[in-house]
Amino acid sequence: MPAPQTIAVVGFVLLAVLALGSLLLVRRLASRLARIAALSVGVVLLLGAAAGAIGAVAAGSAQRELPAPAAERIDGRADAAEQRTMPDDFVDARELEPGIEVELRYAGTRNFTGQVVDGYETDDRVILQRDAAAALAGVQRELAAEGLGLRVYDAYRPTRAVRFFMDWARTDDDSTRAEYYPDFEKPQLFELGYIAERSKHSLGGTVDLTLVDLAGGEPLDMGGPFDFFGERSHYDAEGLAPEQAANRARLREAMIAGGFEPYELEWWHFSYPLDDDARPVDAPVR
Repeated sequence: MPAPQTIAVVGFVLLAVLALGSLLLVRRLASRLARIAALSVGVVLLLGAAAGAIGAVAAGSAQRELPAPAAERIDGRADAAEQRTMPDDFVDARELEPGIEVELRYAGTRNFTGQVVDGYETDDRVILQRDAAAALAGVQRELAAEGLGLRVYDAYRPTRAVRFFMDWARTDDDSTRAEYYPDFEKPQLFELGYIAERSKHSLGGTVDLTLVDLAGGEPLDMGGPFDFFGERSHYDAEGLAPEQAANRARLREAMIAGGFEPYELEWWHFSYPLDDDARPVDAPVR
């Protein structure tokens, strides 16, 4: 598809030709009234061409201000294909394995937006597609044998929550920047893949989580907090202490063994392979 700037230039040239033709016609018309009418048409056409060119260029600039999100976190389906009700095969993983801990960060204010996110009406459910939920329950049981467990920060995410993130990113609210994205401007969060217009979470197979020590009840030190947008969150980030690197590796090994796929930019993010016909869902978490 031609760029808006290209379309603007072509339109400007065509309208300018028509305008000049109208102006030249003035010299050939004897009637003062006809001259005034032709002159008016020419001026209107020139003004319309200029306004159209300016508008198209501005639209092109606005598109550049909000870059396309990274492909890793896009499911690729249009929002028009959303399912508005909770699918029958979406379940709470804690019903399969009560030992899974949950702390849904987007149901409160302890997240990168600093707000309760649209679509989260409870903070104590780990909703996933049934196969993904069963796989997560299996990971929990395996870890429990060595005194470890899972704490889930996010699982299924309604598409309305994703739109909430997009709306937040277009505001000038930087109150959480120091804690969550100190090195970037908001538009860069899209370019670098930290926020996406469409999230795999909305398909019901992706989960954000960490490891906890069952004896003490505290999460293990992963060398960086959940939802921090920066290199410290990359799985193989430099500067990690040996214990921090070992903890990340143990979480990754356990999740991969359970059938989940990791995401290199976020040590906490794992996705379970779903059927090709999986589509995004917009039912609230309740």
